Amino acid sequence: MIFDNIIAFFINSWDRFINFPDSTELCIHKKFEINKHSSTLKILLPPRGDGDQLVPRILMRRLRKKGYSCLAYFFPKHLLLTDAKKTAEVYDFIRNYVRADIAKIQEKHHYKRIDIIAPSLGVVSACLIANDNRDISNLFLIVPGSCLAKSLWNGIRTQKLRKIYERQNINQEKLKQLWARLELENNVKALGNAKIWIAISRSDKVVPYQYGKEFGEQLKKFYPDTLIRENRYLGHYLTVAKYYLFSQELLK
Repeated sequence: MIFDNIIAFFINSWDRFINFPDSTELCIHKKFEINKHSSTLKILLPPRGDGDQLVPRILMRRLRKKGYSCLAYFFPKHLLLTDAKKTAEVYDFIRNYVRADIAKIQEKHHYKRIDIIAPSLGVVSACLIANDNRDISNLFLIVPGSCLAKSLWNGIRTQKLRKIYERQNINQEKLKQLWARLELENNVKALGNAKIWIAISRSDKVVPYQYGKEFGEQLKKFYPDTLIRENRYLGHYLTVAKYYLFSQELLK
């Protein structure tokens, strides 16, 4: 989709002036807004970091208006580091951090339903958090990919990092091995009774469509009731915007 190409061009151009970090230290910000009359908590995970953005704030406001309690996380800009092994450690940290938050919240508030909403690379965190976690009721996964390594290697947004890895003699298969514990195919076999909804786009160039389709097919094998919403023209960024800004499905 041409919009993906335009957005990726400008962001990638800006990235030329920014050095990717190599530290696993994270400064996680979160906003927890409680509706005392709600039995449902909606958790919002960011895609790749990118700090505190407007679009997730708008979705949070929409969810609050529907009467839900909301917990939104905001991560640093770069979760994908120049050190591939440290990247895996970052995702391990996020999984443990959010799961600990959920346990504390449940101990105090006893929500009957906890849903996770995650777009793009945030789906990696969502599956790590939800796998073998009985507290999670529903997963809303927007423009996911079945394999983080393949998505990075072939997506138009992550070519700078691919070149950095290539200079370290890391190819796609080696990266897949380093990130094996992060791969979605290894983190969806114990989602329990969680209901799963995903949205993908045939025009996605950031997380190429073939990996989103593959992920949907994998989920269908384990969870036949998985709902898959597919569009033809929106691409990566506009698919996220559509569901965050206008869709009623995330508000259910």
